[in-house]
Amino acid sequence: MIPDLLLEEILLGEKKAQDYYEKYGKEEIENALQELRKSNQEILNIYPAEKMQKEFIKKSLVVKGTKSFKSVKYISYAAAALIAAALFVPVAMNNLKSTSSKNITRAKGSVSKHQELRLYKKSGNDAVILKNGTDARENDVIQITYLAGEYNYGVIFSVDGSGNVTRHFPEDSWKAEKLQKTGAEVPLEFSYKLDAAPKYECFIFVASKNSFDMSKIENINKSSYSIDFLKKGTYLPDGCDGSIFVLNKK
Repeated sequence: MIPDLLLEEILLGEKKAQDYYEKYGKEEIENALQELRKSNQEILNIYPAEKMQKEFIKKSLVVKGTKSFKSVKYISYAAAALIAAALFVPVAMNNLKSTSSKNITRAKGSVSKHQELRLYKKSGNDAVILKNGTDARENDVIQITYLAGEYNYGVIFSVDGSGNVTRHFPEDSWKAEKLQKTGAEVPLEFSYKLDAAPKYECFIFVASKNSFDMSKIENINKSSYSIDFLKKGTYLPDGCDGSIFVLNKK
């Protein structure tokens, strides 16, 4: 059986169908892709793209259980597939108030037209976009989205007021992952539940046109972290651009 995730990755251009012909069969893969395209189109015909994008942000903020981990996966694969379907139509989220460039603090060397990081907070049954520098509290459920701009690879991580570093994208490596360049916001496949760390939660989106590695960030002493340090961007690898989003903990 051909994995659904593989088919989604092929449709998104992340993998090549011909690389899997030998394993699954050319006819089987092409037929499965045709069915998936048909299914995606049927969904988009039923739901306007603008509504879909607002809905998948809300879906990703649905808590499906309580865990003690800081980073909690709340989104099911079915919802992730729905997100992938919506991303085939590159439109703006007109039903959500977008952050302006004034809400984005950029690390040294950044250009405003480059990548952008956006945060949403679960509020009842809705997803509310946050402004950079807004207040946040323990147990707030945060959804991260990004726009790749002109860049091809990226890493998204956060540092809290206790100096703890958490990877968000990718989850299991400091090696930059290929960014989706759809023209629309791309939500990460999990939400983030804030813990009791004091002072702040600082989210950093590092991006580049070429692949890079952010593993040296783990060598920084916790006592060195501060919002000012993170804004300076001295930790950025050569050729990388960084954008910063700060939540003030209350």
